[in-house]
Amino acid sequence: MKQQLGWVLFLAITAAGAIAWARLLFLRRKIWEMTRKTRELSERLEERVRSHDQEKKQILAILESMTEGVVVMDTAGRVTLLNSVLSGILNVSKEETVGRYFWEIFRDPEINKTLQAALKDQVALKKEHTMLLSDSVYQIHISPVFSGKKFLGIAAVFYDLTKIKELEKARSEFVANVSHELKTPLTSIIGFIETLREGAIEDPEHRGKFIQIIDEHSRKLSLLIEDLLLLSKLESGKDRMKKEVVNLGKVLTKISELLKQNLEAKKIELQVQLKPEPFLIYADALLVEQALTNLLDNAIKYNKPHGRIWVSASQNMHGATLRVKDTGVGIPEQELSRVFERFYRVDKSRSRESGGTGLGLSIVKHIIEKHAGIVEVNSAENKGTTFTILLPFG
Repeated sequence: MKQQLGWVLFLAITAAGAIAWARLLFLRRKIWEMTRKTRELSERLEERVRSHDQEKKQILAILESMTEGVVVMDTAGRVTLLNSVLSGILNVSKEETVGRYFWEIFRDPEINKTLQAALKDQVALKKEHTMLLSDSVYQIHISPVFSGKKFLGIAAVFYDLTKIKELEKARSEFVANVSHELKTPLTSIIGFIETLREGAIEDPEHRGKFIQIIDEHSRKLSLLIEDLLLLSKLESGKDRMKKEVVNLGKVLTKISELLKQNLEAKKIELQVQLKPEPFLIYADALLVEQALTNLLDNAIKYNKPHGRIWVSASQNMHGATLRVKDTGVGIPEQELSRVFERFYRVDKSRSRESGGTGLGLSIVKHIIEKHAGIVEVNSAENKGTTFTILLPFG
């Protein structure tokens, strides 16, 4: 009996041990599976975090590479992101802006009013605005940001329209100036033709004078159109330059012969000094001739009777330096920055009387810049004017 009880107890203990061992193995397997799943979940989370960080870095990199200013703010109007372009426009550091309310950063009533309206109504808005204490013009595009139906805030993009506005203004002024320059001689031509038709053609005393005036104005029109066409070609960049070795001395001799009558009429002395001689440059011969003709013609028109003009040229390791200096009436200091503008005249009435089109110096500037050079002017009233041209080699 005792022996049987012993076996039963042994079997019971063995069975309990087996069950316990089985449970232990089961638990170990479960723990291992849970550990594996936890590790996999952790790896997926880490991957998502890395991916999120990468996406965030990419977005920030894109925003930083944009030429437009960008700002993002939450529903309360606190700035969450602002790129370098906009921080430059506002003259603030990016670190100072994040977390602050937009009205603390912009400090411009009109912009703040527009941003507030976009936040309140959760709608897209567009506004053209000239910044305070500046001539810079920006078009501001404001868009609401949603995640599904949940409103997260707004994003605003600042497009710089300053150069476009300047070009529009320049174009408008150019059209107005061209219209005026064409209208003046045309009005005279039409007026004198009508006078001749009405009977003045039979009047020998006045007929010749009227025809001479018509001829002069017709020539002015022709010169104006030629200058406009040349300026258009230079600005378009479509015509390729025909660069060659140019003997500057020969070019100046040709120009002085062309302007000989004008020089003699005002008894102006022209002196040319070139070092070395022959003075050779690599350029488009026709364009260089045009530029120097314009400068010398200008020096004659605005010179005093019995005045002088000096043309000099020298070379250094960087290139050639050409100077055209005169003893003329000079240019007021406040006008110097504008002399190369199209149709700009210091003395409008005197310029028209001298037969100028108002495009000569603008053409000079375009020709020199087409050669990758620089043209500068130095002058003072009644003390003459000096134009300096710097032409690089090649």
